[in-house]
Amino acid sequence: MQPELQEALSKGWKSTCKSIFGEEIGELEEYADYLGEAVVGRTAKSSFSGKSLWVASRNHCEGARFFDFTEESAQLAKLKGSLDINRIKDIDSLLEGLRETLVYSGNKVTGNSKFVEHSDSVIDSMLIFNSSMVIGGKCQAYTYVQQYAEYAFGSTSSGQSANIIRCFYNNSLNRCFEVCATVKASDSHFSYNIWSCSDCMFSFNLRNKTHNIANVQLGKEQYHGLKCKLLAEISQELKRKKRLDYSILDIANGAVA
Repeated sequence: MQPELQEALSKGWKSTCKSIFGEEIGELEEYADYLGEAVVGRTAKSSFSGKSLWVASRNHCEGARFFDFTEESAQLAKLKGSLDINRIKDIDSLLEGLRETLVYSGNKVTGNSKFVEHSDSVIDSMLIFNSSMVIGGKCQAYTYVQQYAEYAFGSTSSGQSANIIRCFYNNSLNRCFEVCATVKASDSHFSYNIWSCSDCMFSFNLRNKTHNIANVQLGKEQYHGLKCKLLAEISQELKRKKRLDYSILDIANGAVA
C-alpha cells in the first residue's frame, strides 16, 4: 500500500473508532477479515501481466480474461480478437464467439480520483482501499456501493454518511456501528430501521427518537451510563477477538421475522 494511503487510512480508522467507541481498538489491518465481509468482489489476474486485479463482481464465467483498466487499456487491442461473423449460426455459436473475444476490466478508477488501491469502479474518490463501486468517497476501506461517504469501514450501501463501521443499506449516518436499513441517524449502534433518530442502541423500527436502548426510552444520564458500559464491553471483545460473533444483520433477521 502507498505510504500516503496507509497513513491516511490508519488515522481515519482510529479517529472513527474514537468517535464511536470512545477509544482506539487497534490497527485497521487487524480487522481486515471482519470488515471485508461487507465487500462484494474478488481478486483476478491480468491476462497481460499476471498482476493481481480487483473486480467488482464474483460472477464472471470460468476462464474469463481480465485487464487492468488503469494501466493496461492501451494494450487491450492486442488481446481482443474480432468476432468472425461467418461462425454465427445460432445463439449458441454467437455466445461461444463472444466468450472468445470478451475481456473484463478490473481496477477501474476514473474521474478526479487519487490514492486508490485494490479497488474497482471508483469515481471521483480519494484514499480508497479494497472497495468496489464508490462515488465521491473519501477515506474508505472494505466498502461496497458507497456514494458521498467518508471515513467508512466495512460498510455496504450507506451513502452520504461519515464515521461508520459495519453499516448496511442506510443513508445519512454519522458515528454509527452496526446499523441497517436506516435513514438520518447519529451515534447509534446495533439498530435496524430507525429514521431521524440519535443515541439509540439495540433498537428497531423507531421514528424521531433519542436515548433508546432495546426500544426503551431512557433519561439522558441513564442512557449514557448504560451506553458507556455496553460500548466498553463491545470494544473489549473487538480488541480481543478482532471481530464480534454477532451482527445487526443476524439480530434483525430474528427480530423482524
